[in-house]
Amino acid sequence: MRRLATGLLILAALIFLATHLFTDLTGIWGFVARGSEAAMIGAIADWFAVTALFRHPLGLKIPHTAIIPRKKDVLGESLSTFVAVNFLKSHTVATKLRKARLTQRAGAWLAQEKNQQIVVTRAGQGLEYVLRRVDDDAVEGLTRNVLVPKLVDTHKAPVLGRLLQEIVQDGAHHRLVDLVVGEAYIWLSNNPRVIDEIVHQKAPDWVPGFVNDTVSNRLRREVLGWVGDVRDQPYHKARQALDRWMLELAENLKEDTSISERAEGVLDDLLRQEGVVHSVLEIWESLKRLLRGAVLDTDGEVHGRIRSMLDQFSERMVNDAEFAEQMNERIATMAGDLAESFGAEIASVISDTIAGWDAREASDRIELYVGKDLQYIRINGTVIGALVGLVIHAVTLLPWM
Repeated sequence: MRRLATGLLILAALIFLATHLFTDLTGIWGFVARGSEAAMIGAIADWFAVTALFRHPLGLKIPHTAIIPRKKDVLGESLSTFVAVNFLKSHTVATKLRKARLTQRAGAWLAQEKNQQIVVTRAGQGLEYVLRRVDDDAVEGLTRNVLVPKLVDTHKAPVLGRLLQEIVQDGAHHRLVDLVVGEAYIWLSNNPRVIDEIVHQKAPDWVPGFVNDTVSNRLRREVLGWVGDVRDQPYHKARQALDRWMLELAENLKEDTSISERAEGVLDDLLRQEGVVHSVLEIWESLKRLLRGAVLDTDGEVHGRIRSMLDQFSERMVNDAEFAEQMNERIATMAGDLAESFGAEIASVISDTIAGWDAREASDRIELYVGKDLQYIRINGTVIGALVGLVIHAVTLLPWM
């Protein structure tokens, strides 16, 4: 386009020279000469105007030329402010996002199996990256220097009391009681000699052996029967007594009592043990192995469950109109609020990017982007100049001139 515009200028100059050298400038040649002359003037004037935007014409540092290189930072700031003020507004952004129906579109994308695999894979890669970046020494330092001292300084007994109260009220401890009582019954059944030895040790030496055997047999049957009743009866008095004792203990732990003080002391002593730090590290190592194994096993249960969840969620995003509308509204409102609050910072990427450009680079980029239209200005200037020259010459030939 630049060559075309320059070519028209050269053509106008050649016509101007030819008419002045080889014609008498009368008749039609006068129109040609004046048209070509005005075309040159228009072309040169517009060439100067276009060139002055981006550089000094002919390298001459004429005032008010090379405007963009000199004013690029100001232009960047102005453009950034213009975008922030006129586009990054809550109502503008929110309205656009509501029309975009992002939830339905995201759901349709997520419904495809290959896209679900992409999401799961990317999430797994992100988790793997986080696991690799977490240093075991940092975990140990955090546990030793932050978590343990913080727990020691914290009043733990009331929390423990509330937790124990919730456990008892919800009956969450019943399975543990069932397990302990059941194991105790099995152990006593498999080890009858234990009670026999206790009876023989406690009985006086003068008591006949058959009496000890009778007592131990009776005692064993009674103990096994009682443990069996506790095991089989959910509302056994022993179980109820245990519940009452645990609730009473929970109340004492929640209050400032001697029991809560002793519990605090025991917990503090336990937390200060070196084994606590080692236990945390062992748990962390186990957790890392578990997570890494789940992440790497693309055909494993974890990946399968996640893909199933994504499939269900995508179906709801597409087919549940009320849910999709709520999500769209939340996204639009949140994005609008963010644009309103941080519009200047978001738009500053424009001014920051332009400020980082070299002045010459910025000028070349802008010229390259709009250069075609700029060269049309030169072409139009050449054509309009020629037309104006023809009109002016025609006016000078009027009879009254």
